[in-house]
Amino acid sequence: MRNPDNDINATVKEYGGSSFYIPSHKTTFRNNEIIEKYKQDAGKVGLVKGLAREYDLTERQIYDITKECRTPGLF
Repeated sequence: MRNPDNDINATVKEYGGSSFYIPSHKTTFRNNEIIEKYKQDAGKVGLVKGLAREYDLTERQIYDITKECRTPGLF
């Protein structure tokens, strides 16, 4: 059986004194949904504007969320 105290101690040892952000489950789920819709409709005129409106976000936020699936890899 896993001891959660060991996980906490390891985390404190590695990141103690640092600040880091843990996104909410809701935000992560929403972002994954946006990415899937973006991939599904890629190339569609007005896609980013429509997603921004649907999720009550700015177009810049949609671009930030979908950055990885829009940026082609080198290989």
